[in-house]
Amino acid sequence: MIRLQTDGAFAPDGLAGAGILWQKDSDTKQISRVISARDNHAAEFAAALAGFQILNDLGLADNIIQFTTDSKAVVTAMQKRYSHGYGDDLTALLAVTDRFKLVFPKWVPEKETHQAHALAQQALQRQRKK
Repeated sequence: MIRLQTDGAFAPDGLAGAGILWQKDSDTKQISRVISARDNHAAEFAAALAGFQILNDLGLADNIIQFTTDSKAVVTAMQKRYSHGYGDDLTALLAVTDRFKLVFPKWVPEKETHQAHALAQQALQRQRKK
């Protein structure tokens, strides 16, 4: 089983970042990535998509994924396979998650995503320094 946690960050100036954290056995990886998004919900979808794409690109799609995020919008959309207003974002996400053996999406409070949140904020800060 792989534990995947993502967080999206969106700033009023239009900058967006993703924090991606995954753990398999005792190996943990962290990524801070600049993403493109139109608002905070889209940033959360983009962060989730980036996390699953990374795992897929690493050849890990044959694993069970325990996915956590503080975005109720993302978890609800994944569970219902529907999202009003974010249909394109969800379609892109499901196109990748459907490649995995099994995905368990779970909403967690923001206080439990502090590492992924910090990584997303780092991506915002890198953009501001340019």
